[in-house]
Amino acid sequence: MRMFRILAAWCLMLGATLGLTPATQAQSEQTEVAFSAPQPDVEMADTLRQDGKIYVVVVVLLTVLAGTILYLVVIDRKVSKLEKQLKDDLVNR
Repeated sequence: MRMFRILAAWCLMLGATLGLTPATQAQSEQTEVAFSAPQPDVEMADTLRQDGKIYVVVVVLLTVLAGTILYLVVIDRKVSKLEKQLKDDLVNR
């Protein structure tokens, strides 16, 4: 249960960082209008967008993130099981 809370809090922070919440979207729209400075050209990002490879990068990153989260959940379950066994062994003595 503790791991679920940590993952939920982490996902909320990630969502807020990426601008997935309505409050941050409204904020970012306001700051774009107020601070519209010329952005430096990034050739690599432009090339990836033109070739459509940016989506491959995003998919790879999301796959790594999902794998890491899945790994953490599995490890948390194993540790919880071991803690329960240890607690039961100590109580039964």
